[in-house]
Amino acid sequence: MLKNKYLPLLAALCVGLAFGWYFLWSASTPKGQPPLASLTPGNTRGFANEFNQAAANARMVLLLSPT
Repeated sequence: MLKNKYLPLLAALCVGLAFGWYFLWSASTPKGQPPLASLTPGNTRGFANEFNQAAANARMVLLLSPT
């Protein structure tokens, strides 16, 4: 009986991890979109140029910080 009590919680955890992996940790991009890139101090100028060239389109920058 105790095992059946935790089964829905375990199933929800598995589904949550699957969605998290697919949407957050998957490094693939849709067709036609450039691959993901990490922003480093050495490539900020190229990033700024590409960002400014797409001024007519919707743009978004996601900045993640460990703190």
